[in-house]
Amino acid sequence: MIEFANVSRRYANGQFGLQDISFRLPAGRMAFLTGHSGAGKSTLLRLIPALDRPTSGKVLIGGYDLNRMGRHQYPKLRRQIGVVFQDHHLLADRLVFDNVALPLQVSGYLPGDIRRRVDAALDKVGLLGRQRARIEELSGGEQQRVNIARALVNRPRILLADEPTGNLDPDLSRDIFDRFFEFHAVGVTVLIASHDVELLKQYPVPRIALNQGRISAFEEAES
Repeated sequence: MIEFANVSRRYANGQFGLQDISFRLPAGRMAFLTGHSGAGKSTLLRLIPALDRPTSGKVLIGGYDLNRMGRHQYPKLRRQIGVVFQDHHLLADRLVFDNVALPLQVSGYLPGDIRRRVDAALDKVGLLGRQRARIEELSGGEQQRVNIARALVNRPRILLADEPTGNLDPDLSRDIFDRFFEFHAVGVTVLIASHDVELLKQYPVPRIALNQGRISAFEEAES
């Protein structure tokens, strides 16, 4: 479960990225986060895995108040959250396997467990046969699927995605969104930030609309 209670995020220059944000996304649900560039979508997503902290208000994940957590507890929290970044953050000089395995290596998993989990994650995104490929050999759509596999490899309870189809054509974009729906279908909580309104219209999912750092609308799924 993700809950924001009167959350604001103010930057060092005095400007607000978010102001008085309140919403609740129950465990196992899926929602889209919409809004213009600079509306606060990325800022909101970064608060969930404690990559940033709110200036005021509460962010609760699974009932735990992130403001009350010590920094030593953040790694445990982040293992429950997969993040698909807009610009991939992939290591261009490493193999696909190495990129997906990185979170497990940092967490101290044994080599056999790492291989099983990496293979399972790559299988879910249709790249099981590309473990030994280099990132630079992949298309943009394949690189995004590696990005998703890396977010899934820890088998997270929550999956966040920040503009995951920003540089993809419409067919690849639909493929990526269909995969997010597959993860949602098995109980993963999914929150996707996107400004692609036409693409979002194709999916019956609630939308949280941001405008200049505030929630301007919470739209229920269209029937």
